[in-house]
Amino acid sequence: MPFVVGPFLLCCISFSVMLGLRGNFEEQIGGAYFAVVLACMGIYPAAPALIAWAGNNLAPASRRAVGLGLNICIGNAGGVMGSYMFFDSDAPHYSTGFGLSLAFGVTGLLAALTAELAYKTANNKRARIPEEETRAKYTQDQLMAMGDKSPLFKYTL
Repeated sequence: MPFVVGPFLLCCISFSVMLGLRGNFEEQIGGAYFAVVLACMGIYPAAPALIAWAGNNLAPASRRAVGLGLNICIGNAGGVMGSYMFFDSDAPHYSTGFGLSLAFGVTGLLAALTAELAYKTANNKRARIPEEETRAKYTQDQLMAMGDKSPLFKYTL
């Protein structure tokens, strides 16, 4: 989770700075450069961190394959969307593009924090059930077929 939330925080800060510059990029080149570098530091590590986190928290292998494929597909769609968010009519402020980028960063940040809370809650519930009780109730094959729904599955935080 920290490797997902950290980059999203950098994205939120960078797009907030870009919005705050109000298109005065040439006059405030230091601030604009800082925001662009911060955005890159946030955008690029977020996707691999999300893929790793999703891969560790999906089971069995069939669900993991679909989940990772969907994760990568949505991530790649972001590049296409980004091409159409910055309108020529918004120049030089680009408030729509930077505003949507900020909104996506905040949404990702909130989604990661919500997932972390849900995973912690599920892990705590499962920790209260003794392993012996679970193994007496289910066979090993049944537990494997349950995947991440198994009472013995622990989410990676």
